[in-house]
Amino acid sequence: MRRFGWVSVSIAMAFLFLSAGPVSAQKITWKMATAWPAGTQIQWAADFFAETVNQMSGGRLEIKSYPAGKLVGAMEVFDAARMGTIDVAHASPAYWIGKMPAGALFGYQPFGMEVLPYLTWLYETEGMGLYSELYAPYGFGFVAPCGIIPPEDLAWSNKPIKTLEDFKGLKFRTSGYWGEILTEAGASVVMLPAGQIYEALQRNVIDAGEFSIPSMDKTLSFHEIAKYLLVPGIHQPSTLLDILISKKAWSGLPKDLQELVKGAAQAATMRMLTNSLLKDMAALEFFKSKGITINYVDPKVQKELYAKAVALMDSKAAKDPFFAKVWQSQQKFRQEYKKYDAMMKLQFE
Repeated sequence: MRRFGWVSVSIAMAFLFLSAGPVSAQKITWKMATAWPAGTQIQWAADFFAETVNQMSGGRLEIKSYPAGKLVGAMEVFDAARMGTIDVAHASPAYWIGKMPAGALFGYQPFGMEVLPYLTWLYETEGMGLYSELYAPYGFGFVAPCGIIPPEDLAWSNKPIKTLEDFKGLKFRTSGYWGEILTEAGASVVMLPAGQIYEALQRNVIDAGEFSIPSMDKTLSFHEIAKYLLVPGIHQPSTLLDILISKKAWSGLPKDLQELVKGAAQAATMRMLTNSLLKDMAALEFFKSKGITINYVDPKVQKELYAKAVALMDSKAAKDPFFAKVWQSQQKFRQEYKKYDAMMKLQFE
């Protein structure tokens, strides 16, 4: 149990599930394909979920976790799970904005909520209902959040970025709606997979780029070929990961194991957050030790970019009723949380 620490508590919960009714002795094996490169922090979350299920079920349900490319490509996992080619996909709702534009509101939302208010909106208000509605047209057996990461790095570059003007003309690697905002701000946006960013920065094919949280960027060694790091991750204050389980796999699972999978997904969500925070703290100190200049985005620049983000979200909402429903729900909760935070946040340092 050492690898996963407090999961022993969840194992105790599992025995309650197992004693709740008839138990099948038949072993079930699932294949889970992820959208993540091997060895990265987001693949860690998928592996944690799989091993938690394996341990909690006492081997009755075994999930084998495969990084992107081992079974199917990163962008193929959605359809593979929907069609039953694989049993489970581990990815992010924001990966599928081409199919469902509101997916970004559950993933890569510029100036979205940070993890604490976001998870509260998701689990305790109408967020989960809207999340289920997001995927309803696609016929999965079960979908659930399964991991969340804290703010990302905003940009790695070899020239400082301090004003909004500094974005103009930059060849900038990013994706999603943040790419639309930077394009409107004058940048030339390029989409590259994670494995190509290092070489593109090194060869000046791009001027700046972002991929993920500090610990993942450390794994990708961006500090070796860039002089400047820009924070905070205003483009992704929090990023949700999730599991998509095929209808056939889910319907063939006994009720007690279904409940176990649900609990393991929630456990993976919290553990990914805390594990990422610890690793990110160390990574930022590591970057400083390597001589990286870390700049913080001027609050005035943040306000200007925030206005662009709100205008973009409003324009998406005007074209998509479901997007509008999610956007309005989040905005309403955010205002309520803001009042709470103003009263309860400590300000002694």
